[in-house]
Amino acid sequence: MKKLNTAIVGFGLSGSTFHAPIITNSNCFNLCYVNSSQLEKVQKFYPNVSVIADYDQLCKIKELDLIIITAPNKEHFSLAKKALLAGKNVVVDKPFVVSSAQGEELINISKKQNLLLSVFQNRRWDNGFLTLQNCIAEKKLQNISLYESYYDRFRPIVNKQKWKEQDQEGSGILYDLGSHLLDQAVFTLGMPKEIFANLQLQRTNASTLDYFHLILKYEKTTAILGASNLGFQPRPVFSILGDNGFFQKNGQDPQENALNLLAKGEKINFADWGVDNNIENKSKYIQFIEGRQLETDIPTLAGNYFQFYQQIYSAMVEQQVNPVDPNDAVNVIKLIELAYISNEQKKWIKVNFND
Repeated sequence: MKKLNTAIVGFGLSGSTFHAPIITNSNCFNLCYVNSSQLEKVQKFYPNVSVIADYDQLCKIKELDLIIITAPNKEHFSLAKKALLAGKNVVVDKPFVVSSAQGEELINISKKQNLLLSVFQNRRWDNGFLTLQNCIAEKKLQNISLYESYYDRFRPIVNKQKWKEQDQEGSGILYDLGSHLLDQAVFTLGMPKEIFANLQLQRTNASTLDYFHLILKYEKTTAILGASNLGFQPRPVFSILGDNGFFQKNGQDPQENALNLLAKGEKINFADWGVDNNIENKSKYIQFIEGRQLETDIPTLAGNYFQFYQQIYSAMVEQQVNPVDPNDAVNVIKLIELAYISNEQKKWIKVNFND
């Protein structure tokens, strides 16, 4: 198997915890370079990886097959554009970019250059989301009328050392977690007809959004998405109501914790990767049969973020389908833009991207 020479741009939480452990534990990629000023941090865990501080120099390396961009959100566009124009395939961490116009420009460049452009919407490979998709495929949830999804964390203290907590373009919880929940909802239900948003700064000294409540209106379905950094008692990750059943999943996917261990150099039992043994996080399914409600055990599928990069490899080497179409990621950014408009105008906003 030909391994693809890969570089990671940025070595903060995303680059060091999500991308580097997956790439270095894959049979498909060689992590050759990291573009970062954190020389000691990179070399502590990856002594054989070259650290390059000059991004222009990185883009000129001929044998480099793939550049993964994990820098702060406001830098995604300029870094991805430079990489594409240099002839490199690109994966951008979510959120794709901070404006839909930026995303559309990158897509046009990738097409002209005949290069792969994808977005790391890893939560498509969460255990709860995979289990939900399986329920839909098995027709356990037909004619969905209510789709609820939440991502709550209890982080009451604002850490202004982190760029995500600073008042800058693309920061805040809507770009951070909303990009996940919107991607999952649109993947499941398609694009809504209208959107309504309540966006807030709730914590003392907060400089950027730390709470959102979105309502997506479809012809016969309502989707409610929310996240809070004051989520002391987290709401269910999924509560989905169909006319023949109800699905609920509690607790976030365990892969982030496992990746944290990998990032620290600890050994992991990959045979149990993505398996959640916490009984409180189990999936619940209630079947509706002739007016009766029958609760049945339903196994939670194992999550697998490695699948994203396996499919990236297949797309690059075998011309298979891009695992995350960048047009999908642009639609997510467009919905985020409309959410800000809705919050400002305090009204429903029609979703019509043809205007």
